[in-house]
Amino acid sequence: MSEELYEILKEKQGLDRNLYQNFNKKEQERRVAYHYEVDANFFKILTGGEWNVYSSPMGSSEFSLNDAQERKLDEFAKLMKLKPGMTILEVGCGWGGPLVYLCHKYHVKGVGITLSEKAIPVATQRAKDYGVDAQFFVKNWQDLDNDNKFDAIYTDEVIVHFSDLQGFFNKAKTILNPEGILVNKELHFKHSIHKHSMDNLSAHINRMYGYSGNYRTLLDELSMIDHAGFQLEKIIDIPIEDYRYAIENHWIKNINRNKKHLEELTSKRHVYDIKLYLKGINKIFLADVFGLHIVAVKPNF
Repeated sequence: MSEELYEILKEKQGLDRNLYQNFNKKEQERRVAYHYEVDANFFKILTGGEWNVYSSPMGSSEFSLNDAQERKLDEFAKLMKLKPGMTILEVGCGWGGPLVYLCHKYHVKGVGITLSEKAIPVATQRAKDYGVDAQFFVKNWQDLDNDNKFDAIYTDEVIVHFSDLQGFFNKAKTILNPEGILVNKELHFKHSIHKHSMDNLSAHINRMYGYSGNYRTLLDELSMIDHAGFQLEKIIDIPIEDYRYAIENHWIKNINRNKKHLEELTSKRHVYDIKLYLKGINKIFLADVFGLHIVAVKPNF
């Protein structure tokens, strides 16, 4: 983590702890990258498994974490109707695991974009190791070329960071082929009353993302999707217990087992903050504030 940015965020905590902050493009990129722009080995250790997926799996109490993550990615593939030769885009590609998995298993071509420069070498090497046609770039979704079309686009707990979510859906409609599918997986507030929580725990969680968290209700997302000219295909509800199980039984334990090494990779404060952040999320999950959904839509031309 950038010490300079940490201090800036600390000073602004009273002002920026609320959701839906309007930052300019450069500031937004800086804040989103804040959580991820550390040694990639930190998140590889934290997430574990073969693909290093930093999001909820499906059915994690019934399967190994790796199998549960692959089960989710297979669901994405089914929703996107993947066929050999298709070209897909992952917005917020992390360290390349999900995109490489999909390219390898379903014989598709992939493009992944992220705001974290440190993730690119790991993702690129992973693609080489598996011999897949997947390319990774540091790029904001707003800078995607409208002339480059994709057969499918997906995100996995990424759109929470988009203050201009309507703009993202509009962009996705522009760069999708007419028969393309857009798939988003995200946490959604169960009621709009939760949107402006000002408690200390919520503030800490939001600070860990540079105050770029913009959680919304599912109704908000569906309304924007409709406005952008998409037609709803399917909504899949994922039990929040799947997320809680992964955090408690894998991620936090991975931190505890490797605490000293993780502190060497980043800092004691960073490891402490990440662990507190994960515990805080699980506490909020117990409060029945969030639902977790996969939403699949197609252009309504």
